[in-house]
Amino acid sequence: MPLWVVFAACAAPRNEPPPYAPREVVTLERWLVRSGGDVLGQVVHLEIRDPAGPIRFYRVEDGQGRWIGHATASGRFSRRVPFQDEEEDLGVWSMARGVAELFEASAPVRLEPVAVDAVGSREDAGTPR
Repeated sequence: MPLWVVFAACAAPRNEPPPYAPREVVTLERWLVRSGGDVLGQVVHLEIRDPAGPIRFYRVEDGQGRWIGHATASGRFSRRVPFQDEEEDLGVWSMARGVAELFEASAPVRLEPVAVDAVGSREDAGTPR
């Protein structure tokens, strides 16, 4: 076998996307955030479909759909800070308590499941852990 064939095989492009290529993001679950009789916003469970494996996280939005913070599956919460690169770390909480911290709610919050109308959605949407 000629040596150039071996080198050509090593240099052949792979089917992996470049490191900064767009990734598909799907909504897995969604909950309304209520405190008393008021709807404060929503929690959205998202998944980034990365070739190295799925990346799951929660985005917390106010009633107008603005992102106010994020949470990880392990319960670490952070608040978005306008005009800053880094978010403010709020610590590790249960989902309801962390969401209440993000909204600075004086009363406890309730998370009510909402139907997800996106591809890749799950039908067994319950309360997040």
